[in-house]
Amino acid sequence: MKEDRLFRRYCEHIVEWGERIPRFIGSKSYTEFVSDELTYVAVWKCVEVLGEASSRILKLDQTYADRYPALQLKSAYAMRNRLTHGYSDIDLGILWTTVFNFVPIMVDGARAVLAEAPDE
Repeated sequence: MKEDRLFRRYCEHIVEWGERIPRFIGSKSYTEFVSDELTYVAVWKCVEVLGEASSRILKLDQTYADRYPALQLKSAYAMRNRLTHGYSDIDLGILWTTVFNFVPIMVDGARAVLAEAPDE
């Protein structure tokens, strides 16, 4: 089914972009993170992509949000909207908290989806 293939593809995007975040941050402290524009902008973009993938999943079928709660699709989409449309007053502390408390759960959830059934 085309919808299932797209869902899996967007989950692959979540894993791919979510795995970039720790590589970008490395061993930086919060203070180093907020002082390093290249890093926080790169991380910001990754979080936006996670939210965009979430939006696309929700457009396929709203029930994915309930069926896969670990993906946190609605929250990721809301964060994407905040980063994209509220870019002029983003609190980097919230972005930092998001990447450590939210993104790993989402990436693990996407990995679990991908492990459920082999790609067709």
